[in-house]
Order: sequence, then structure tokens, then C-alpha cells
Amino acid sequence: MKKKPAQLLSVIDITKSFNEAVSEIEVLHAGEWEHPTYGTIKITEQDIDTFIANFDSRVRKVDIAVDQEHRPQEGAAGWFKKLKKKINAEGKTALVASVAWTKLGTQLIKDGIFKYFSPEFSNEYEDLETHDMFSNVLLGGALTNRPYFKSLAPVQLSENLIAGFVPAYDYKSPKKGGSTMKFTLEELKAKLAEDPKFVLSGEQAADAEQVKLFDEAVADLAKDAEEKATQEAAAKAEAEKAEADKAAAEAEAKAEAVKASEGVISVAEHTRQMNELKSRMGIVEKQLREKEVAGKVSSFVFSASNQDGVLLPKNADKASEILMNATPKVAKLFEEFMAELPKVSAKLFKEEGASDGETVNAEKLIEEKTKAGMKYSEAVKAVGAEHPELFKGEEE
Repeated sequence: MKKKPAQLLSVIDITKSFNEAVSEIEVLHAGEWEHPTYGTIKITEQDIDTFIANFDSRVRKVDIAVDQEHRPQEGAAGWFKKLKKKINAEGKTALVASVAWTKLGTQLIKDGIFKYFSPEFSNEYEDLETHDMFSNVLLGGALTNRPYFKSLAPVQLSENLIAGFVPAYDYKSPKKGGSTMKFTLEELKAKLAEDPKFVLSGEQAADAEQVKLFDEAVADLAKDAEEKATQEAAAKAEAEKAEADKAAAEAEAKAEAVKASEGVISVAEHTRQMNELKSRMGIVEKQLREKEVAGKVSSFVFSASNQDGVLLPKNADKASEILMNATPKVAKLFEEFMAELPKVSAKLFKEEGASDGETVNAEKLIEEKTKAGMKYSEAVKAVGAEHPELFKGEEE
């Protein structure tokens, strides 16, 4: 199975002589690690040779950058110029890179915005143009402050390297009054689709708008997954029905063949075959009906993604049971009855008079908490605990 690119933090040793903006860093070294996401990561001396060979032959076909926290859209902090193999201070075979630092990268390290380095590579890389496969390809690297390995040396720049650049570069940073990068809804959905364990962190986690978009992305993906599951179940049921029809046709053809060869088939055998066919057809029809009822009931149930719902989640099973056992006429009356019921949110978010004469509205209180960073479901629970009187209609 193809693995995702891994990100490892390695010791960095930046030195400088003369006034060139190039220094050496240790990208990674031979060893074996257990990563919570990527499992066992093993780097051998032969792997390091392959990294160098693929870099020298320009497998990536583009220059490889050092960015910020693996966010290439924020600009390059440096560019890889050359890779080589050497023995580090611990006696391990290491992959070392010559990096040409940009003004942005130099300023970020000089001001202490970032202190560590993290490489990004793939042990199974596919050229999307030729579809050739390569092992051990360096994809890039990043300055970071959240290393997976905690006992590694920080990034340091020499005096000569810093002196070769213009100071006070206007990089994006909350400390300088700049804005923190924000994700769009589509970007969040893409990240969650690639890694279901992805969560907001840092400035994004404290941004109410980002939290709201994150919750929307989760809800959209859950809805997509539910629709996909429903479609797959319906397709499976149709396939089973087609198989049952095929079996029935084969049974009928067989019966005709027996009748033609022997002249007659016994009434008992014919009855048995027909009963078996009816039983199989009945199972398929019931499965299709269950899927249809489940979809219909879900449209009646109130949730964070369906605030027009008129039923509570706890009532879903009872509603499904009613529809499954109802005649077509009763089912139609039941659906018409559901359409006339008030929304759950109309009862859930009613207003109550406060002690000072002001009106308290649950929906506004929930909105305030979601703006403050809470998820919608958490905000509902919190408001319910603080103002139980607003939810009396729910319990009655």
C-alpha cells in the first residue's frame, strides 16, 4: 500500500563563512522510529544514497524549497542546492544538504520565530506525468517549532550569514501585526479527506471563523460519506435483486427443461421452488424499503446539519418502525403529519424572560459560544446547562 510522505525532524547545524547565504543542515540520518501516524519509519545508508541520486537526477523536476511549518503557500525560507552523505557527531550516517537561505528564512531564524527543521519525503513517489515510480525522494522541508523528536539541536545562524541580508523583512507574523494564514472550507475538507485525524492548532484553533469552517467541513464530509454509504447499499440491494431475478429465471428455465425431458414436474417441487423464490424476493424488497425509510426519517430528524428537523434523534427508531409497518396510505398521512409539525429548533431555541426583564434567547447564546470557538454541539450542551429553562419544551 502506498504510504503518505513522512515528516521527520533532524538535527540542524548551520554554519557560515564569508558572505555567502548558503549553509549546511542535517536533513535526516540512518535509524528507525515509531511514528503515531506513519508507523515504523526506517532509514538506511542505502536509502540515503537513493535520496542523493534522485535529487541529483532532478526526479521532482523543480527546485526544492524549505518553507514554514510545511506551508509552501507562505513562501520559501530557503532552497536546497546540494545533497551529500557524511558521518555526524553521533557517528551515524547522515543526509546533509546545502541550503541557500532567503531574506525571509534568515530573518525568521534570526528573530527566533522558528528554531528547528523538519524534512518531508516520500518512500514511494510517482511522477504524475510519466507515472514512473521512485523510492526515497526528498520533497522539501520546513522550519518548525513543534518537533516530533524533542532532543534535537535548534537552528542557529552565524553572524556573517545574518550580516549579508537586509534586516526588518516584513514577514507574516502575529507578533509583527501581520495576519495568520487561514484555511478555506475546501482546503479543510481536502486536509480532512487526506487525514481524518487532522485538527486545527495554534492561531487557527483560536479563530472562531476557522473553527466554524472546520465544523462545516466535518459535517460536509460526514454527509458525503452517508450519501455514499446509502448509494452503495442501494446498489448492493439492486445487485442482489438482479441476482435473485437471474436465479428465478434460471430456476424457471431448469423447470422447463425438466418438464420437456420428463414430461411433467411434480406440484410439490414447483411449489417449493416458487416459495423459495418469493422468500428471496421478499428479503431484497425489505432491504430496499429499509434504506428508503432510513433516508426519509433522517430528513425529519433535527441535527447540526439539519436544523429544519421536526424530530429528535431519540425518536428516529420509532418513526422508522411506524413507516416500515404502515400501509401506503398511512405512510402518506404520516409524512403529511411530519410536514405540519414545528421545527425542533423552534421549541429548542425559545425565549425566556430573565430576572432583569430582558429576554434570553437560546439560539443567540449558542451563536455567541460558536463565535467564541465552541463547536455547535458543544455550544448547545453548554447553553442547556446554563439555562435549562430554555429547553423545557424539549423535555415535556
